[in-house]
Amino acid sequence: MKFEVFYMQILSLGLLVLAAHFGGKITKKIKIGEVVGQVVGGLVVGPVLLFCIESKVPAYKEAVLSLHFFTFVFLSIIAFGIGDELSIPKLKKVGNDVLIICIIQAFSTWVLVTGVFFFLGFKYPQFTPNTALIIGSIGIATAPAVTFVIMNKLGIAGNMRNMLGGIVVLDDVMEIVIFSVICQITLLSNSHSFIRFGEVFIPVAKDIGLAVLLGFGVFCVLRLMVERKWLKTQGNNSPESYLPGPEFLSRLISEMPGPSVEIFIMVAGCVSLGVGLALHWHLPFLITAVAAGVFIANLYSTEVFKSLRVENATSMYTLVFFALIGANAKIESFHPENFIFIGAYIFARGAGKIGGTWLGCKLTHQGKRIASCLPKLMLPQAGVAAVEAYFVATVFGKEGETVLSIILPGLIIFEIFGVIISERALLKWRSWVTGGGEFLTEEEVVKKKIGERVKLSDLIVPECVKVPFKAKYRGEIIWELIDMLRKAGYIDNPGEVLEFILERERQGGITLGEGIAILHGRVPDIKTPGIAFGILPKGEELVFGGSGGDVISIVFMVVSPDKAPEIHLQILAAIAKLLTNQEARTRLKYAKDESEAMQIINEN
Repeated sequence: MKFEVFYMQILSLGLLVLAAHFGGKITKKIKIGEVVGQVVGGLVVGPVLLFCIESKVPAYKEAVLSLHFFTFVFLSIIAFGIGDELSIPKLKKVGNDVLIICIIQAFSTWVLVTGVFFFLGFKYPQFTPNTALIIGSIGIATAPAVTFVIMNKLGIAGNMRNMLGGIVVLDDVMEIVIFSVICQITLLSNSHSFIRFGEVFIPVAKDIGLAVLLGFGVFCVLRLMVERKWLKTQGNNSPESYLPGPEFLSRLISEMPGPSVEIFIMVAGCVSLGVGLALHWHLPFLITAVAAGVFIANLYSTEVFKSLRVENATSMYTLVFFALIGANAKIESFHPENFIFIGAYIFARGAGKIGGTWLGCKLTHQGKRIASCLPKLMLPQAGVAAVEAYFVATVFGKEGETVLSIILPGLIIFEIFGVIISERALLKWRSWVTGGGEFLTEEEVVKKKIGERVKLSDLIVPECVKVPFKAKYRGEIIWELIDMLRKAGYIDNPGEVLEFILERERQGGITLGEGIAILHGRVPDIKTPGIAFGILPKGEELVFGGSGGDVISIVFMVVSPDKAPEIHLQILAAIAKLLTNQEARTRLKYAKDESEAMQIINEN
């Protein structure tokens, strides 16, 4: 490597990071999404700057191109994380609906995009039937990276995440298979008048099988490197001291060492090794990464995936990833002559994704919220499609360059506007999850109803008060509060309530400072709101609210019917009002038993 290229690599990486960082800050401030600014920053430092200085500084282009391998690494880590969405418990909850929605939207997109370019081929000879089929297959791909990074930042979990995760993974797996088959047919059609079944499908099936096997190897290495640390009762290290079966859910909350940069590094290293081998053997590398994640989720523990969301690590790799997506574009792809073809691709793919997903939601009888949000989350497109477009340009020459000149500008446009649309849809979804309204347009109605007050003493029963807690760990305390609500008759589905409570905690905002935490969730199939609370023994404190949480000593839990957001918010407002009274807060913190705590509640 020339010394000039070496220092240009350092320079270009610095420019990419800074441009993406400040671009993200600007777009976040004007409320069009931080990721959009990161992609635009990559565009400025990549194709735009190259257009201006390439003739004067030729080494800069080589330096920027040499950084593209980072895109494969980051995309592979995100693909591994998608394996979490394919754990058997999550797939069972989603059921057959995901498969039906995925097939409908994928088929709709493929038919529309292929059909548009097939008809364009009558006027423009560069669009052969094979070219139309290839563009149509690439159009199926959805960008899991963009959508799930936004979900991680917004703390979106539960049904929406599970459903989208299953659809995106199945969507990309279907797309990779279809794309591989079409490319194989195109290659063989150049030299054979008749194509045997085995010549097309057996090599593709073999490659996918080997990619899955390689993913299992990555799983085995990670399984040996990441050690489980089961909860034990305090002061006893014997095997018999492990928490017994009834506390399984509580134990599951804290069974791993916890999200850490160390585990993130091990995951990144193992996945990179597997993906590097897959690329060396010309295997579908994304299937290797996803397969490793699926094996971890189903044969080990989903807790491993939490380390992929460690803020200090993910904020950096996602910034560079989105910057490189912008830097991957070529300025010549935006030639005015291609605008009609780029517009045709954007229109056909957008109609296929939104229309197909909406139709699938209707046929599977999804709720209004899912049918409103989910179609918009299918628009972003980047990693898989970009890699395939480069592959086609390399293998098929001029015909492949035609595909590349359409796909790359389309990717940038879908990435920018798709991210804006997806982020706004997810913000609306989070607004509902956190109590923003029964439907997406009810926020104003709910705000007006918050002013209506409720009396806590009428809602809290003595059976749902624990002073002091006997439990020593965060997971046990959460489970003890849920169990009190179950025994009092408010809930009969403690496992589902646990899921809703943990989902809300991941979104943040459950701690109020001054040692107070309010765990809460709106849960289907319960008729009346329930409140449970407890106080830690004097001098004992725990951290709630994740790695950035607060030390607390008073814990409330509120569950309410999912169809009554105004009641939920009224209860939260009443608790907050009670605890802003310093005297009442101090008396509660030092209450000796349940009777004294209830007396304080009744007096306020």
